[in-house]
Amino acid sequence: MRILNTLFNIVAVAYALTLALVLTNAVSESAIFTQVKTDAQILQLYKILGGVGAALLLVKVVLSSLYSGNLRYENHIAQLKVNDLKVELYERRQEFRSNNFRTPIAEERLEVAAV
Repeated sequence: MRILNTLFNIVAVAYALTLALVLTNAVSESAIFTQVKTDAQILQLYKILGGVGAALLLVKVVLSSLYSGNLRYENHIAQLKVNDLKVELYERRQEFRSNNFRTPIAEERLEVAAV
């Protein structure tokens, strides 16, 4: 998902740069698109560029939503794993404490009873 999001970002930036060059008249339409010669064709080109831009924006929104949802899911899974490890650590500490504290107390009682 990360690679797809990165590739789409590259495509979107290239599209935005191309559109900016065409709209600012830094590059003429006929230099990039060889079939554009009349004003009607230029108007049609701008309509197509606007449609492509809207489609790219829609895809960007969907991809960003999926990517952030995937990140939230991975974060949730990692948090569950951390919680499981904390529980296991707590149980091991409790077991260690119960084994260490019970043995000396029992030995002290035997020593006191023997004296």
